[in-house]
Amino acid sequence: MPPQPPQAGQATHPPRLVVANAKGGVGKTTVSANLVGALADHGLDVLAVDADPQGNLTEALGHLDAYEAEPPTLFDVLLDIEARDEVATILCEGAEADLLPSSIDMLGSTLELSAAHFLGQLHNGDVVDDPDAVEAATWALESMTQLVTPATIGSDDHGYGLLDDAIARIDTNYDVVIVDAPPGHNPMFKNALYAAPNLIVPATAEASSKGAVDRLFDEIAAFETETGRGIDEVAAVTNRIRMSTNAADEMTSFLAEVFDDVPVYEIPERVALSYAYDAGESIFEYQPGADVTETFGQLGDHIIEAFGLEVTA
Repeated sequence: MPPQPPQAGQATHPPRLVVANAKGGVGKTTVSANLVGALADHGLDVLAVDADPQGNLTEALGHLDAYEAEPPTLFDVLLDIEARDEVATILCEGAEADLLPSSIDMLGSTLELSAAHFLGQLHNGDVVDDPDAVEAATWALESMTQLVTPATIGSDDHGYGLLDDAIARIDTNYDVVIVDAPPGHNPMFKNALYAAPNLIVPATAEASSKGAVDRLFDEIAAFETETGRGIDEVAAVTNRIRMSTNAADEMTSFLAEVFDDVPVYEIPERVALSYAYDAGESIFEYQPGADVTETFGQLGDHIIEAFGLEVTA
């Protein structure tokens, strides 16, 4: 569902969507980059967020140099509360959208993000309720990490709100936010879900994707219980369809059954999508006449309608 209207005096934050799957290699970045392109093609101001430590969306939108930039990077912004306000300084401006880039430093972020989660649990009483034990455990965690302190997580009682807080400092300048999540089962995946609770699920047209979708929903159910944050399904995408095979037809039918109240889009395998990635552009910029622009355009139109976005083109 679209976000509720803000109360008087509150900043107006745009809708945020996350492209996520528990499995890697399902075309998350292809969907993210080309959804960004579809929305930008309508004149919307889009903020793209690369929450995957591998940095694929950063490369797909033409900012590979930012992935290896000197600090401050996304690593610092998330984990060092003193650097959180510097998030605007690491934004990359682009022809289609602005990007909050990932960083090579994020490949080593799991310990820090796990510590943030554990600190949140410590300070909300989930682990122990003895103040001395909490203090001792906090000291032990801080001694093992580079940047994480109780101030990093603030009032967050689960430690998954770091990306949410960072995005909230810059997203009022945009019409919509698209977050490319890493594969599941890690703290950064949960940060992405918490920051962008409107879900788009990409899957490949093969049998193994069924299990990945099942695992995704198991993880989301556990996440919702743990955080109290509801995740709304918005759309699904079947990627890399080569031809009408039994596997492709079965996967499409499976997704249509699982996502029975949201649209499922079918994206054929096209070399132009790979060329667009290499060029650092969406297909709308690289080859606007390609047949896949129609389907990505339909996905963009669905987002525009679902969230009541005002377009200018």
